Amino acid sequence: MLAKFTEMRKQSSILRKQYAFLLAESTEMNARYTEMRKQLSILRKQYAFLLAKSTEMRKQSGILLIEIDLIGY
Repeated sequence: MLAKFTEMRKQSSILRKQYAFLLAESTEMNARYTEMRKQLSILRKQYAFLLAKSTEMRKQSGILLIEIDLIGY
């Protein structure tokens, strides 16, 4: 009976260590996930800005082509 109790305590100790390890891993992964979400948000904003700039430049290019055509170049 004592041997069984000792074995159960040993297993309990192992499980507590595994739980602590998994909790630390989970916390680290959550922090990485949060950081990735922040970076994705920044990239989306940069993409929207660049898309707007690209659209503006295409519009200006079209206007310049019309002006050049009107001038007769």
